Amino acid sequence: MKILAVTDIHQMISKWKELVKVCQNEKFDVVAVAGDLFPKDTYIEGQLSFLPNFKKYLTKIKNTGAEIVLILGNDDNQNAIPEVEQYSKDGLIHYIPNNVIEIDGYEFAAMPYVPDYPFGYKFWCHAEFKDAMRIDPQQFTDPVLINKDNKFEIIKDYKAYLQSKISIYDALVETESKVKNIEKSIWLVLCPPSQLMLDICAHGARVGSDAVLKFIEEYHPLITIHGHIHESPEHNGHKWFQHHDGTLCIQGGQVGYDLHYSTIKIENGEVKTIKHSIYK
Repeated sequence: MKILAVTDIHQMISKWKELVKVCQNEKFDVVAVAGDLFPKDTYIEGQLSFLPNFKKYLTKIKNTGAEIVLILGNDDNQNAIPEVEQYSKDGLIHYIPNNVIEIDGYEFAAMPYVPDYPFGYKFWCHAEFKDAMRIDPQQFTDPVLINKDNKFEIIKDYKAYLQSKISIYDALVETESKVKNIEKSIWLVLCPPSQLMLDICAHGARVGSDAVLKFIEEYHPLITIHGHIHESPEHNGHKWFQHHDGTLCIQGGQVGYDLHYSTIKIENGEVKTIKHSIYK
């Protein structure tokens, strides 16, 4: 199986066109898009206007013969979920938040949540663990959600809001219970694990998820695909993957004008080759 793994295309929306060209020129069995898909230049309220183009790009990729597996990410408007779910029902994509799909003997699983961060939009933010919420001490604005009218509403009690939702760790474990063979599973988890040098911000902070790391160390999936911290490979010596406890963890980054993506070839349950479009 040949997989293209990519995240954070919202960094520059022209990268969707580049992704289509890559898929047309180099055939893939699976295109795995692990979150943060919609434009940043319209900010979150304006993202719904991108949906016709989004469907157009997905259709072109699907027409290359690839199966598309994806989740949304922390900068994606949740009001797009019903339309994305319809794409999945129609067979255009596999939209699998907290779910599993089997393709050619491999199981693709996904968990879309991220730990809290300083930015205002909090729909995709969840506590790391029920007893260790990890609310960021720096908040640039009041915590907000987008309502059904596509308007921001302030979250009055953010701690209570996080406590009302499943934790990242519990969401991972709950999803794993749907997996038949964890050793042949490929996971889309936007937030990278902590401690593996895949989570370094431009100012040096390391903001990966302890819950994701614990899950990897306890369950040992074959591959995990991450992003979220676009610039991390630029600040860690171009490290875009790590092997940890039997799991290949990939974080390809997304900066500059050229599309960052990873190519993975797997055979008989083993990773044979991995390549990056930018880093060597």
